Amino acid sequence: MKEEKRRYVGIDLGKREYTMAIIGRNGKMSIHKGTTTEKGRAALYRLLEKDDKVALEAGKLAFGIAREILQRVGSEVRVLNSAKLPVIWSEPTKTDKEDAMKLAHLVEERRDEKLPIVPLPSEREMERREVISGYQRGVRGRTRVVNTPHSLFWKQGQTQIVRKDLATVAKAREAVKILTGLIREDAEWQLQHLELHEKRLGELRDRIKAEAKGDGNKGIAGVGAIVAYAFVAHVGDGSRFGSGAQVSNFPGFAPKLDYSGSIRRHGPISKRGNGYLRGLLVQAVLAMVRSSKGGALKDRYIYLTRERGNNKGKTMVTIGRRMAELMYSIMRSKTDYEVRAWKKPVGKTAGLVEQARISA
Repeated sequence: MKEEKRRYVGIDLGKREYTMAIIGRNGKMSIHKGTTTEKGRAALYRLLEKDDKVALEAGKLAFGIAREILQRVGSEVRVLNSAKLPVIWSEPTKTDKEDAMKLAHLVEERRDEKLPIVPLPSEREMERREVISGYQRGVRGRTRVVNTPHSLFWKQGQTQIVRKDLATVAKAREAVKILTGLIREDAEWQLQHLELHEKRLGELRDRIKAEAKGDGNKGIAGVGAIVAYAFVAHVGDGSRFGSGAQVSNFPGFAPKLDYSGSIRRHGPISKRGNGYLRGLLVQAVLAMVRSSKGGALKDRYIYLTRERGNNKGKTMVTIGRRMAELMYSIMRSKTDYEVRAWKKPVGKTAGLVEQARISA
């Protein structure tokens, strides 16, 4: 049943401007526009009321503005998953005004369980996400800086220099001594950038290691401080998830399903989720497989690849999903991980393992 005497608000956020549609208590629509500057947001909040139900598309500004609305106005705010919104509307017209109106109608017509709601992260989670994003940018930046001097060696025919010879500042400084002229000057200039990246990454690594000590997930082979920190940054304490399956769906590990009559197909993973976290978990699986303390996850990987003949890459994705569920279980139960052997399935159970396979 629709609530009476309540306004429904949709806000379409751009980089510098917003468009807001308000469905009034009389059912009439009003449109408001402004800037996303501090002054412009203050004007937006003055237009809202405490009893309003507000919808925003998830994006860079959405979480910050949603939190400000909660703090300054007290309205009910829903941040919606933009990846799932095109399924809800597919009209050819797409303008800021149209999007804001559609958002307002969505929260007016649909109950929360019918909306693709993205839970609002806590301030601690947002801070951690900024740290892990900074670390991710630093790694990418460092890789670019290493690749540039490597190409300079090729320009002077020094093809014996490979990227591992430039892996550290000390190694790179030694390597550039064989260069001459302007190319050497350029390489030394790039090394200054490399030093800055190394310094920043070192600071972030120290912070991540210090804060990740209390996150749990200790003892899982392949899961280091970076993976544990990123997992908590995006999953939080796990309270907003009802099961491990929901957690593994968050980074996009869940397979696409096609159930039609008697046909049941497991398609490729959805990849709708946090790609960086998904990539970290797959890297953690690679490290776990090479570890002597891989436990049940490693045993499962060996069984699926060697005895079942499954593709190694796809199996790593399967185990990555299992690892996410395991980390969630440990975090929620607040227990330490125990390395245990995996019982090989026999008979009908073996068939269930085959069905559990996920195609990437």
